[in-house]
Amino acid sequence: MKRIHKFIAVAVLAAPAFVACNQDKIDQLSSENQELATQTQNLNKELEEYMKTFNEIEANLQEIKAREENINTATSDNVEYQNKDSKQAIVSDVQAINTLMAENKEKIASLQDKLESSNSEFKKMVSNLNYRIKQKDEEIVALKTDLETLNIEKEQLAKNVVTLTSRIDTLSQEKEQQLATIQEQKSKIENQTEAMNTAYVAIGSYKDLRDEQVVVKEGGVLGLGSTEKLNDKINTEAFSKIDITEVRSIPVLAKKVELVSIHPAGSYEFEMNAEEKIEKLVILDPEKFWASSKYLVVMVE
Repeated sequence: MKRIHKFIAVAVLAAPAFVACNQDKIDQLSSENQELATQTQNLNKELEEYMKTFNEIEANLQEIKAREENINTATSDNVEYQNKDSKQAIVSDVQAINTLMAENKEKIASLQDKLESSNSEFKKMVSNLNYRIKQKDEEIVALKTDLETLNIEKEQLAKNVVTLTSRIDTLSQEKEQQLATIQEQKSKIENQTEAMNTAYVAIGSYKDLRDEQVVVKEGGVLGLGSTEKLNDKINTEAFSKIDITEVRSIPVLAKKVELVSIHPAGSYEFEMNAEEKIEKLVILDPEKFWASSKYLVVMVE
């Protein structure tokens, strides 16, 4: 009984020490748990920042790809690329790509600084991002080269168009000059041909022909023995024009006919009608008939 009381007494005395010991452990565990919670929170926050940066870089890469496709689409159509708005859009896309690439490089550099002591998985992710950005740099360089080449080709094409247009204008002017010369020569030939084929005919009595200043008398004494001849100052308005290639006969219808103008014998003849009147002068050989004179003066009674 005394032993029981003694044990109880020892236990009662030892309880405060035991409780104190357990409380220290509890406090220590609580402190460690709180530290772990803080570390976990910090790690989660750091992971969130990393993932946010990764997502931003990924979004930038997607936008770069979209803008590259825009440029490729715009430059694939030569006519469309010549449009002022399309050129401005391409310049804007290139500038945006440069800005996005610069942002990505800054974000990668920041991640590398933060991940120097981090685990290898993050380093692999950053390395992969670096590789993709390097590829984009190479693609952008190639794209800029293509654009420069396209601009050179456009400039050369524009020069060729200017040269060709100038050549066409020169040829057009030369053609117009040639056509004008041909037309002038044609008109000249037509006028010459018309003049060569035109003859002048006057028919009438001596009095009529004299009054019209077509004929005059010469020689003789007191009007006797004189003959009619063409007036030196002939009045062309008294004549009718004919085309010697078409006219083969001249109507006269008179009892007596005399040719005042000179025409070779045998190149013409007079044709009589039923009333024994001279109905017309028939030209048998036009070339010979008109060789000596293109003026035909027929004096009738």
